[in-house]
Amino acid sequence: MSDRTHEPTGLSSSSGDHIPSLQSLRGIASITVLLRHYVRCFPGGETFWLAYQNIFLNSQAAVVVFFVLSGFVLSPSLFRKSISVSGLAGFYVRRFFRIVPLLAVVTALSLIYVKSSFSTWDVPFTNSWFAGLLPHGVPLSASILARCFVGMNSALVPQNWTIACELLVALILPFLVKACTGRFWLAALTFVIAAVLSFIAADGGGKSLPVVYAVDFVVGILTFRILQSHDKRYSDLFFYAAVIGLVGAWKIVEVVTGQVDPPFNDPFRSLVEAIFAAVIIYGLATKSHMSRLLSVRWLVWLGDISFGIYLVHFLVIVIVARLMTSFLLPYSLPVQAFLMLVPVLAISLVASYFSFRFIEIPFNDFGKSLQRRVRTALPRG
Repeated sequence: MSDRTHEPTGLSSSSGDHIPSLQSLRGIASITVLLRHYVRCFPGGETFWLAYQNIFLNSQAAVVVFFVLSGFVLSPSLFRKSISVSGLAGFYVRRFFRIVPLLAVVTALSLIYVKSSFSTWDVPFTNSWFAGLLPHGVPLSASILARCFVGMNSALVPQNWTIACELLVALILPFLVKACTGRFWLAALTFVIAAVLSFIAADGGGKSLPVVYAVDFVVGILTFRILQSHDKRYSDLFFYAAVIGLVGAWKIVEVVTGQVDPPFNDPFRSLVEAIFAAVIIYGLATKSHMSRLLSVRWLVWLGDISFGIYLVHFLVIVIVARLMTSFLLPYSLPVQAFLMLVPVLAISLVASYFSFRFIEIPFNDFGKSLQRRVRTALPRG
């Protein structure tokens, strides 16, 4: 969700050049999440055209794409490398500085917002779901606040559960890459164990979500392994079929299981979405026709700032809604929703661009530098 998408080893990993189309995919996923959350803020947003939302604004599938991409793009730096104390420490340091600095800034801004009287302003044209976003005076003990700043609590950044998945799975990711890029039987066994654990942990609540979604990272790693072994393009028809499968995975799960509107953390749905996401990622990484179409500059730029979009959009929505309330009241609900969407998108994009330039890039560079120092200072064995 927060990585530059680098070329796999077989496609010039040493150069460090990112795959533009995969970066664009990340940007599309982040905008999908923003729009789905935005629609849910208005009366009827929870039910109105829900089936169409599940297809065209499938935020659950977008999150799965983030996880599969993380497994895929982090694999080159760990592929066919022995596990060492210095290597592990360096990987953890770089991952921390890639994710946490911007998260800490957004958390601090959210804290200021919920403590201010501004967060009490009434927004009559929204619904109860909106009212639950960053509510005024949300209880924040020192422990909760500390966990918010490192992504382990969602009180100030509602999407922090995904950050927790990224950070906690990162702790074992080097070992997963080692297992998945070794012998075939070991890779298959790793996938089976991760899949089984996702089903076992499905009813464990929020704390079990990293276990539920760890299999998505494994699918990303296996996609990288397949790309290294074959690197063959498939027909664009497979790509289009995978896109349809990804956005319609919720319906596939409904038909197979008979469960109407499965929950977002349904392990079967997540696994189906991960497999379709893997097919899409493979197709884009092998320079297909769609890869060229998605490599346009503005989409790649959207991917560059996607982490900021993902983190900041809730805060932007609640602030814009309160600032525009008096202006929007005379209009009908559809007009209100449209007029408010324009500044929400504009502010989210601008804020994400500046956070990318002045927070993400500097701290990512610092993390790389610190990683080199750690690798030099610590033993390799």
